[in-house]
Amino acid sequence: MLTRRSALSLGIAVPGLTALAACGPNASGGSGGGSGGEDGSASLRLAWWGNPTRDENTQKVVDAYAEIAPDVTIALEPGEWSGYWDKLATQTAGNDFPDIVQMDEKYLAEYGGRGALLDLAGAGLDTADFAPGSVEVGELPEVGLAAINAGLNALAFLINPEVFEAAGVDIPDDTTWTWDDLIETATKITEATPDGTFGMTQMGSVQGLFQVYVRQAGQDQYKDGAAGFDAATATKWFEWAKKVQDEEAGPSASVSVEDTAQAMDQSLFATGKVAMTVAWSNQVVAHDGLVPSGVVVLRPPSMTGSASDAQLWYKASMYWAVSAKAANPEAAVAFVDFLVNSPDAGKILSVERGVPGNLTVREAIVPDLDEPNMKAVDFLESVEAELGEAPEITPQGGGQFEDILTRACEDMLFGTLTPAEAGQRVLDDLAGALG
Repeated sequence: MLTRRSALSLGIAVPGLTALAACGPNASGGSGGGSGGEDGSASLRLAWWGNPTRDENTQKVVDAYAEIAPDVTIALEPGEWSGYWDKLATQTAGNDFPDIVQMDEKYLAEYGGRGALLDLAGAGLDTADFAPGSVEVGELPEVGLAAINAGLNALAFLINPEVFEAAGVDIPDDTTWTWDDLIETATKITEATPDGTFGMTQMGSVQGLFQVYVRQAGQDQYKDGAAGFDAATATKWFEWAKKVQDEEAGPSASVSVEDTAQAMDQSLFATGKVAMTVAWSNQVVAHDGLVPSGVVVLRPPSMTGSASDAQLWYKASMYWAVSAKAANPEAAVAFVDFLVNSPDAGKILSVERGVPGNLTVREAIVPDLDEPNMKAVDFLESVEAELGEAPEITPQGGGQFEDILTRACEDMLFGTLTPAEAGQRVLDDLAGALG
């Protein structure tokens, strides 16, 4: 079941993860590394995690590639997030890593550090048409361009306008609002609506928003492979989260924990019990379909009241990477080039994996996008001039941070920890995870 927490953590745009059997005219059976012949033929393996829409789109784009590269066969290896990384680790240990792999930022440094990923820039991948700052999110010092983004995200606030209207509260100006303005607005909504309806979800355990907060404080989640924030800043974050609860801007600890475990369509936001929540921009479409009048997309607040200080960044919703041991790296990189640089491929894949980083591809697909998908594109383009530098790639062990933050925040909200104790524990636990 896709919950609100797992969707936030993974950046999943469409509910219902399933596997699709490798099939179709451009798929080949068997295992082992890709191979190639002197006649230009090649046999490649493509692995990804996904949902029914992603599986179908990937099959279609592989079929389209068969029209222009008929001598290349591609075996499809889809999977579910829950088992994807265990399988990939096993394949890596057995020298059976697929040729082309859909990669997540949490694991990029881990696989790059193992020597499993090819330097795509060194292999000749063309990134000339990518938006400034969007290629760097896949670079690792020890590899080079370890992966190229399959789509881009930025963190966004989602607004249910019907709840605002029922409360008689105006939707804030997202270019000037602050963290205190957010709580004040949410409190007004809670007070003006029936019991059980709140102005905002509890956001204290949302890793992406925590990172926005510490970046606005002049720090970041990581620096030089270690925590990039201090205990004082983490404490202020938890004090803010406690204020959300204490002033009833958001629900109680028990209701919040229950809400994060709900299926997305049963969440407080989807059922009209919350006016504001937070999500990655490629989740706009899924949420938009759950709100009768559609969502309004806003920037997160800033500490200064200026959108130029919001310190958002391009986040890769996911990446494409090529095995450093691919038997035919030229053929593998050529297929990745098709995935990210071909307008024809872009029209098939659309924005399900995020808004294309290639601006030429983005321009080609816009005329075919419906209103919900355009909301995601419009938001990303509206914040483009305000983006900060790309953050450091999550170091090995950093994939545990979401759980570390969640445990500390929940204990703090239930009164087991003070905000200062929660801030220190986050640092201590993260240091342990990073080794």
